[in-house]
Amino acid sequence: MSENKKQPATLPDESSNLIDFAEFKKLDLRVGEIVAAEPVKKSDRLLKLTIKAPEERTVVAGIAQHCQPEDLIGKFVIIVANLKPTKLMGITSNGMVLAAKDGDRLVLTTVSAPIPAGSRVA
Repeated sequence: MSENKKQPATLPDESSNLIDFAEFKKLDLRVGEIVAAEPVKKSDRLLKLTIKAPEERTVVAGIAQHCQPEDLIGKFVIIVANLKPTKLMGITSNGMVLAAKDGDRLVLTTVSAPIPAGSRVA
């Protein structure tokens, strides 16, 4: 083997956290277009998002310290569409926006090319 070739990275042994494909298939991941965003009163972490996926739904997301509401309008993000509704600060949230986190940095998961809101993530 050449000295310039890197050995493949090995996966960490986290077998207790592994799910099978049948469990993964239960997730309804969709592309959602953020059509409105506003701060949640009395919270410095939460934003109330209106997302079209393709129906309009409210999603409360803990992203206020990382994103300005006006910058989110028109973004196409990935959401978990079949999460059980939950109330946060009196607002019913119908889904979850996916994001990547690195230390204090948070980046919303978006799509790389135009695709209709509501498209399923495969």
